[in-house]
Amino acid sequence: MQIYMAPMEGVTNYVFRKVYIKHFSGVDKFFTPFITPHMKKGFSKSELMELNSEYNKGQYLIPQILTNSAEDFLKLADEIEEMGYSEFNINLGCPSGTVTSKGRGSGFLQDPEALDRFFYEIFEKKDNITISVKTRIGFSDYGEWDDLLKVYEKYDFNEIIIHPRLRSDFYKNNIYLPSFTEACNTFKQNIIYNGDIKTLDDVNALKTKIFDKKVTGIMIGRGLVRNPLLAESIKEHRETICFERMIGFLDDIVEEYMSLNFGERNTLFKLKEIWGMILGTNEGTAKVLKKIRKANTVKDYKMAVNELL
Repeated sequence: MQIYMAPMEGVTNYVFRKVYIKHFSGVDKFFTPFITPHMKKGFSKSELMELNSEYNKGQYLIPQILTNSAEDFLKLADEIEEMGYSEFNINLGCPSGTVTSKGRGSGFLQDPEALDRFFYEIFEKKDNITISVKTRIGFSDYGEWDDLLKVYEKYDFNEIIIHPRLRSDFYKNNIYLPSFTEACNTFKQNIIYNGDIKTLDDVNALKTKIFDKKVTGIMIGRGLVRNPLLAESIKEHRETICFERMIGFLDDIVEEYMSLNFGERNTLFKLKEIWGMILGTNEGTAKVLKKIRKANTVKDYKMAVNELL
């Protein structure tokens, strides 16, 4: 089974990925947080780092593009292709209001006809690259999926990554497996499952419900941030938890950010977000999480983490 690390803006970025592969194994593909076309300016510093092949050594890395314009996609893909990439992922899953209000991400799912034209133009003009798509099953109604299926099945995607939720669900509410099953029965393309994978038990439960020969892998986001050893657990078919390895991983993230001159404040902002996912709403660690979030210096942060240990 292939395991992909989901692109999470500001979290699973180039620093997280670089340090991750130093400490852990099991992830087969990584994806950049989405990159948007920039018609009047060049790549930002962070985008260049996301795409820096030297910095990202050892990763099977796929650039993810967010746009609803075929022309913009083709131009951006040409620019990124010059950096050595030949595989791209199209983001049709982001539920953020600032994205969907512009008809991008999962907002694009509201107009299957426009989406069809978008894909047609891309595949007509760009036959020297590999393209995958990451999608939700609709914007606000499960009935939208039937029209979207008809669009997706027309095109030669190397794989389709499906998060079986509507945009209106964001990351809450239950996943809707009937739509995923319908995709398995419809698509000729390989299918990757994404959504609510937090433990090895979650994967085993999914296998009995949805996995068939078309489901070639899974994509995990928050589950891998919460437990970076999860991919190893899945590959080895046994639960693996090692808090010492996790702390070493997080310590190295701090060191990497500081070496890149992010400064203490920006570095701690990143670490606080990660710790929020690790500890969640656990009452037993709420006080320590509060101290971590209140830390203004790396020294204070490390004292709070030591208290947790």
